[in-house]
Amino acid sequence: MSAGLPADMLRLHPVTDDADRVLAAHVADVVGVQPDGIRVGRHCPSCGAVSHGRPWARVVGTADGGTGTWGRADGRATAGRGAATSPRPVLGVSLSRSGPHLLTAVRVGGGIGVDLEEIAAVDRGWDPALVLHPAEVGQDRTAEGRALIWAGKEAVLKLLGTGLRTPMSEVRLAEHDLREVEAPAGFVAQVALAQE
Repeated sequence: MSAGLPADMLRLHPVTDDADRVLAAHVADVVGVQPDGIRVGRHCPSCGAVSHGRPWARVVGTADGGTGTWGRADGRATAGRGAATSPRPVLGVSLSRSGPHLLTAVRVGGGIGVDLEEIAAVDRGWDPALVLHPAEVGQDRTAEGRALIWAGKEAVLKLLGTGLRTPMSEVRLAEHDLREVEAPAGFVAQVALAQE
């Protein structure tokens, strides 16, 4: 979907597809296992719920039970035997829905956050005081530019795992590895990558 990124990192699906199923299939293709060998879910770092929050994916039957280095979207190991020293690459996952589209992202080797936004929808609800960091004032001159800023902020917040609990205006896009990626007509998409 974008030059400079692995071809299998991003996939666009109809929003009517089951997000967990297509994310598991995407992960399976990337890591080279059957889809039934992947478990996906959500975890809200704020309340601990598993019905919403940040997506995760793990490979079933791994030595550490699928936790640890395969489980965190930000690319850091958190649990499991050898989590701090495992040479196995980390697995980051993210997804975004907008209009009729669902975008999934899978990254082996580091964390990832992705966001897809409809340009017109962002433009209708744009409030620079809520979105722009002080160093970004004046960078929102066009509707597409505003949508790219919004998508970039959400991609970074997904990567960090905070979601909208962190005000967008506290995020300065220039401080992050952010890539604009191909999106359907009338939409924009951004990917945030954890530093390796």
